[in-house]
Amino acid sequence: MQEHLESGALVYDPRTRKVGTLQAKVGPYVLLRPVGGGREWEADPVRIRAATTEERLAAGLRAANERSTGTGRRVFRYVPYSIVQDASAQPEYEARCVSGDEADCGATSGLCAHPADVEEWQRRHTQETRHTRYRRGFMDYAVLERQG
Repeated sequence: MQEHLESGALVYDPRTRKVGTLQAKVGPYVLLRPVGGGREWEADPVRIRAATTEERLAAGLRAANERSTGTGRRVFRYVPYSIVQDASAQPEYEARCVSGDEADCGATSGLCAHPADVEEWQRRHTQETRHTRYRRGFMDYAVLERQG
């Protein structure tokens, strides 16, 4: 068993191909309990390792599925996704004037399709008001794409 694994750690047992919670060392073995509870099993401390994030998530979802019963039963499963910018939608840019003596000016450029439009609005606003401090924002649309 790796020295940094402590009681309560989630570990992977390659013999049973299951993730379990490390309970204790008993003789030449360690006791592991299934995620979500259940009957403990013995594992070889030399072969177990810390569970990966994906293994932990899958074990947690499996336990949630096992707890679900009756007609309203729901089955969850872990599916890895990546978050990417939506290529079908244009990003939006905006600036708000935060200059002012007592309070922020609050004037805004409105949503613009290009950062140059926002910069031009800032130049014009500064010429008219002598305000020089702006809060700028960039907004886009994101989609989740399934990995693999």
